[in-house]
Amino acid sequence: MSAGGAAGAATGGESEPGVGLCDRCRHQRVVRTTRGSVFSLCRRSRDEPERYPRYPRVPVLRCPGFERGTPEAEADPGLTERAADPGE
Repeated sequence: MSAGGAAGAATGGESEPGVGLCDRCRHQRVVRTTRGSVFSLCRRSRDEPERYPRYPRVPVLRCPGFERGTPEAEADPGLTERAADPGE
């Protein structure tokens, strides 16, 4: 599933729905694939994968790990569509 808000935030657009708390969380990383898909990755999933999904279902309305801050946005050309599957 594409993170529409992440796409809107990264391009400056406001027409797409947000990804909820992730848009304002310092643990979010906006990941872009070489095919143009955009995903919202939770960096807390690295340390606590059983508690925080790598690619959470959006919009995220409640999260015990939320910390207000500026999300990190970067292109990740090595990421494939298969690796970005939110169902992992």
